[in-house]
Amino acid sequence: MPVRFLLAALAALAALAPAFAETAPPAPSPELEQQVLEIIRRHPDFVFEQINRYKEREALAQVIDQFRASLARPTQIDISGAPALGPADAPLTLIEFSDFQCPYCGKVEPVLKSLRKKYGDRLRFVYLHFPLERIHPQAKAAALAAWAAGQQGRFFEYHDRLFERQAELAPPLYEQIARELGLDVARFNADRASPLALAAIEANRRQAEQLKLGGTPAFFLNGGLIPGGMPLAVFEEMFQIALEQKQLSKSPGS
Repeated sequence: MPVRFLLAALAALAALAPAFAETAPPAPSPELEQQVLEIIRRHPDFVFEQINRYKEREALAQVIDQFRASLARPTQIDISGAPALGPADAPLTLIEFSDFQCPYCGKVEPVLKSLRKKYGDRLRFVYLHFPLERIHPQAKAAALAAWAAGQQGRFFEYHDRLFERQAELAPPLYEQIARELGLDVARFNADRASPLALAAIEANRRQAEQLKLGGTPAFFLNGGLIPGGMPLAVFEEMFQIALEQKQLSKSPGS
């Protein structure tokens, strides 16, 4: 992109910025207004892409600010009996409320795997079920199947297979995955049909509803709310904030 055009585009954005500011600066000169209009006319896609990026950055900054505030008043969540990865005394605990049929939950999986790889033993990851049956008819059945796999110590392997084959969720798939993982299939089928399985899933769902979660995925990092799946860089920024707060709480006189 020519430097002169880039500079002109930046000038255009500077002129348009007052539309997003609480206090508008003095109006630009007529000459600058004409330049802005000409740039928009010739390159509308570029200009509006920059405006959308500006809005996204503002929205992400607001989410981070809200996370920081909620971290100061951490939410208490019952994770007893929930499947987890990582040491119980890790400085970071990330709790996910998820739905196996939710496309956004599927999309955030690579981000979560990257986080677990990067933070290692500094991170404990906990999975809680929040099947949204009204819009995801297979979500509850998949959750029951994953719970049953967990009774044989294979929850996360089963969890990964469900997300890898999310578009295929249906009754035949659940037993097929159990066979592929070498589970005791008779026990698996009995467990997923048991009252204990239903009670576990419903307890997770009630907790999500009590927390007034509007959808999935939803995360709590050290008790601070992270709504929805965020880009990796945003998660990492929040992890850093949580680590700094943890360190501060351990410092003398805190």
